[in-house]
Amino acid sequence: MNQPNATPSAPRGSQDPAITQRKNPVVAHPITSAAIFVLVAGSILGTLIVPIYASVTPKIGDFPFFYFYLLAYMPVVAIALWVATLLQRRLSPPTAGRDAEVAR
Repeated sequence: MNQPNATPSAPRGSQDPAITQRKNPVVAHPITSAAIFVLVAGSILGTLIVPIYASVTPKIGDFPFFYFYLLAYMPVVAIALWVATLLQRRLSPPTAGRDAEVAR
């Protein structure tokens, strides 16, 4: 039977790969990544699932529902993709170039 080593391990240095290795941002922030996925997938699926909006009736004013849906859907998609972009910026660490531009 082997006895465990009695000497404690040396403290980790700055060159230790476990410290210096960068984490994947998707793995580091799974909830934020899932929110981005839902926003982008919802934006795409809203136009790909045609039976949602492919009808002449009901009419809203003089507009068939098809036109009203697309007119209402465009700003909703723009806001959803803007929020996804803001969330994605939170995932990536700031770079030195971007910090230098902000400081000017």
